[in-house]
Amino acid sequence: MQTIRNQALSNFLLLFLFVFVTHSQAQQNLNSDKLHRYFTQLTDNDRFMGSVAVMAGGEVLFEEAYGIISEDGIPSTTETVYRIGSITKSYTATMVMKLVEQGNLSLSTTLDTYFPGMPNADEITIEQLLRHKSGLVNFTNLPDYMNYFTGETSRDEMLSRFQAAGTNFQPGESTEYSNTGYVLLGYIIEEVTGRSYSDALQEIILGPLNLTSTYFADGIDPDRNEADSFVFQQGDWQPASRTNMAIPHGAGAIVSTAEEVARFFYSLMNGEILSGESLDQMKQFEGALGLGLIRFPFGNKTFYGHNGGIDGYQSNGAYNPEEEITFAVLSNGMNYTFNDVLIGLLSITFGNDFDIPDFEERQAITLSQSDLGKYTGTYSSPNFPLNIEIFSDGGMLMAQATGQGAFPLTIYDDTTMGFEQAGIEMEFSDFSNGKYRAFRFRQAGQQFDFTLQEGSN
Repeated sequence: MQTIRNQALSNFLLLFLFVFVTHSQAQQNLNSDKLHRYFTQLTDNDRFMGSVAVMAGGEVLFEEAYGIISEDGIPSTTETVYRIGSITKSYTATMVMKLVEQGNLSLSTTLDTYFPGMPNADEITIEQLLRHKSGLVNFTNLPDYMNYFTGETSRDEMLSRFQAAGTNFQPGESTEYSNTGYVLLGYIIEEVTGRSYSDALQEIILGPLNLTSTYFADGIDPDRNEADSFVFQQGDWQPASRTNMAIPHGAGAIVSTAEEVARFFYSLMNGEILSGESLDQMKQFEGALGLGLIRFPFGNKTFYGHNGGIDGYQSNGAYNPEEEITFAVLSNGMNYTFNDVLIGLLSITFGNDFDIPDFEERQAITLSQSDLGKYTGTYSSPNFPLNIEIFSDGGMLMAQATGQGAFPLTIYDDTTMGFEQAGIEMEFSDFSNGKYRAFRFRQAGQQFDFTLQEGSN
C-alpha cells in the first residue's frame, strides 16, 4: 500500500438525497440477516468498510462492523471509533443551545464579543454562525488548506486565516455551508465555559448520556481501536490522509462508534439534552439546514441528523420521529456511492423491496507516467459551474474541481475512469497531438461535457 495525500471529498460530490418510496413500517423484527448480507456483499467486493447501527426507540436492533482499521489488517469491531467529520456540528450546536438555555450565551450575541478581528464581527450573530448564514468564507475550500491540514497549527494561526479569507456575502443575506463558522463556535464554547472543547463536550453531552466511546480526537492509534481511513485506488485500499483535528475543531473533530452516534441523535431528539423549546429552534429549517441539523427525506419519511466527510471517512446519522428509527453509518473506506449505501440500509430497515447488488467486477489498470500526461489539464463545461483539473500525483491520476478537494481516479481502460465512492464516471475523447481534449462527466443520472481549455497542460 502507498500513502496518498488528502482525499477530502468536495461538497458537490456528497449526495445524500434519499429517493426511494417506502411501503411498510419498520418493525422490531428487522431483517438483520439481510442487512448483514448486504454489508458483507459490499465489504467482500471492496465497496465499504466501517460500522453500522440501527435503533428502534432506545433499543439497538442491528450493530455490525466490517473491514479493517489499519494498514496491517487489524479487523474492525463494534467498539471501533471512527472520525465522524461534520456530524461534529450537531454536537457543537447542541452545546451552544445548552449554553443559551443556561443564560451564558444568546443567539443574538455578535461575534465581536469574542473575536472582534473577524470580518463583519459586529454584525454576525451566533444564530447566523449556526445556520451557515455568516458569509464567512469556508476555509476548507481554499487552495492553501491543502498545505497545512495535516500539520501543527494554533488557534491564533487559524483565526488569522479566517480573517484573511474574508467574506462572500453580508451576514444573513444568503446561506453557504461554512466550516469556518463552526470552528469559531467551538472556540466560543471554550471562551464561555472557560474549558477546552473536549471538557465542555464531556460535561454537557457525553457524561449525562454515558457515551464513553465518543471524544475529541487526537491522532489515530489502531491499537486503541481507533480506525485509520482508506481510499480504494489501483485495485487496493490505500491509506488516506490524517487531518490534524485541531484544525476542524468544532466543525469536525469528534470520533465515536456507530451505536453512540445513533444514541446521541435519539437522545437529542427525545429531549434528554435540551428543552423542547431549544430543540424546536434547532429544527427550524431553511431548506435542508437547521441549527446544526440537516433533514433528509426517505420517500414520505423525514430524518433529522447530519452527514460527515473527512480524509477517507464518510458518515451519516439521523432519527425519524414517527417510527423512532435511528441509524448511523460510519465508514473508513468507501468505494461506492454513499447515497446508495444508505438507500439499501433504509430500504431493508423499512421492509421495502430491495435486491442486494451483484457486483460486476471491473479491473483497474495502471498507466505509465507518460501516458497519464495525455489526460492532464484544466477542463471546463458551459453547463457546469466548476472547472475540473486533471493532474498526476505519485503515479496516480487525480481530479480536482475548483475550490474543492482532490480525488483519485481509477482507470479502467484508455478512455474510461471513475471515482466510485461518489458515483462518478469520466469518459475521455477527442485525442489529438498527444492529448485528450474532452471528457463526458456522469454522476447521479446527470452528464456534462467538458473540453480542455486552450493553453492548458
